Amino acid sequence: MPSNRLRKACYSLLRPNHESKQQSLASQIFDYFLIILILANILAMMLETVEHIGVRWHQQLYYFELVSVAIFTVEYLLRIWTSVEHKMPHKQGSEQSLTPWQMRMKYIRSPMALIDLCAILPFYLSMFFTLDLRVLRILRLARLIKLGRYSRSIQTLVVVVRNESKTLIAALGVLFMVMMIAATGMYYLERHAQPEVFSSIPASLWWALVTLTTVGYGDVVPITTGGRIFGALITILGVGFYALPAGILSSSFTEQMHMKRERFKDVVRSAIEDGELSEHEIEQIERVRELLDLDSKEAELMIRLLQHKIKGSE
Repeated sequence: MPSNRLRKACYSLLRPNHESKQQSLASQIFDYFLIILILANILAMMLETVEHIGVRWHQQLYYFELVSVAIFTVEYLLRIWTSVEHKMPHKQGSEQSLTPWQMRMKYIRSPMALIDLCAILPFYLSMFFTLDLRVLRILRLARLIKLGRYSRSIQTLVVVVRNESKTLIAALGVLFMVMMIAATGMYYLERHAQPEVFSSIPASLWWALVTLTTVGYGDVVPITTGGRIFGALITILGVGFYALPAGILSSSFTEQMHMKRERFKDVVRSAIEDGELSEHEIEQIERVRELLDLDSKEAELMIRLLQHKIKGSE
């Protein structure tokens, strides 16, 4: 049917080019167009907060916002319409497939679809409500998050956070307990010396937060001997405890990159088993390298080392 062909063409165009098995120039141009439009929107949002620019170019910035919202709205609706083209694996032991509308509803609830909605929501809310919704304009920053759809590095980071979510939650739980202990201890040590600063445990949480994160703004400091000793201990603890999430993420990120390199090596090994690399195999290896987001120089070095290793073992 013509409508199905049109839907497949739109899906192919909207899908990030690096995710497609067969890359197309039209999809690549569309990706770059959206990336430039998103960056231009973020720049316009920043410039309109500069008083003399916002006053002088108010009309032009408004029209640019209008056109951008129209484009993002069409993109959002098309992604919902074409989401039925996304091939989803069936659950094991179940052969039931989702209906087109069920697939669309599933897409609407997905994180990227919610981000797309947040990117256009403030504009439409300002049209239908007379309340002061300026605070919702911060949702326009969702347009910046949309860039994650086109960045393999950001997608790798998302995978890392997802894989380490339980570990991160456990680490954050420990940090929260340490922060509560720090706030409680400082409250009882300093409440008589500085009743206006450490008036309660919730008020002491600000000191605990900036101390444990080693930011130390200096607006709240202990003045008693006990408070200073306790504060020094908490500062030392903060250096170690607040390095936990960063260590977890960096370790998992390194592991993900190691897995990508090993995957690339497996592809190269299977391609050079016959001793020679054909033009088709070189193109396939380059395609895999781009999908895995590996540096071209590093990939070239791995290919040479594997070739040398295989020749040496013959």
